[in-house]
Amino acid sequence: MRKLLLAFFLIATLCTQAQNWTAGKIYSDPENWTEFRVGNIPLIITVPHGGSIALDSIPDRSCPDAVTVRDNNTKELALEIETEFMKQYGVRPFIIICNLLRKKVDQNREIELGTCGNSIMRKPWNSFHDYTDTAIALATKQFGGCLYIDLHGHGHPVQRLELGYLLKESELQEFKTDNSVESSAKKSSLQNLIKNSNGKLDFKMLMIGTNAFGTLMANEGIPSVPSQQDIAPNADEKYFNGGYNTSRYTSSKYPNCFGWQIETNYKGVRDGKGIPVFARAFVKVIPEFLKQNTSISIPTNNQKAGAN
Repeated sequence: MRKLLLAFFLIATLCTQAQNWTAGKIYSDPENWTEFRVGNIPLIITVPHGGSIALDSIPDRSCPDAVTVRDNNTKELALEIETEFMKQYGVRPFIIICNLLRKKVDQNREIELGTCGNSIMRKPWNSFHDYTDTAIALATKQFGGCLYIDLHGHGHPVQRLELGYLLKESELQEFKTDNSVESSAKKSSLQNLIKNSNGKLDFKMLMIGTNAFGTLMANEGIPSVPSQQDIAPNADEKYFNGGYNTSRYTSSKYPNCFGWQIETNYKGVRDGKGIPVFARAFVKVIPEFLKQNTSISIPTNNQKAGAN
């Protein structure tokens, strides 16, 4: 009975805490390994590979298939996006940041590969994903749905955004033809958005149409693939199509969440001069994308936008 009462108390405490998240505040674990910046709009941005904290006591990840390259300036990019949202609209997105080096933990892999079996690193792995779950729950409760962005950086030769909708390059090539893309739609990271539209949205238009995210960004001077201007990578071009986070948070387990992975190029985006340029374009495009393609919107400071 005592254990049952204790369990009930812990659950009640967690529920109370979940109801008291305050927009604009920053929460973290005691070590500051994971940072949760609470927002008040239906936009969640995760930054899994931008951390710089090196723990000498923790060995570098070296298990099979472990990738340890850091995505430089992606944390700075997310914070600039937050600043620009506040400047333009008086609101802010939810942002979850891993402050640890990717050599220690990879927040875009399932837990065994992400920690390479190190039991100590299971704690920050869980914190990152618990905060993301919380952000999605808060945004969904208030707005009925949310847009999820997993923010990364690539080092490929072609300087453009690589938008990962969980589709391979060969599948994106189908958009250049008249072939049906229905099968791709069902496994893409936009599957929930399409299902919830009750047949009103055209998947091909969401990917490469006039109001596709990539098209809108390209119109702002930020080349992107896929987009109306650049439908698909060539067969000999490297391309990241989305990973664990995108697959997890846009799956049927999160029926009111949709989104994509953004692999940002360095020149003109993650370099010093490019960060504010990208942030301004992103903050202009996201509200337009949501307005044209969804039933959710970005509230301004003239509207109610509080997180409860």
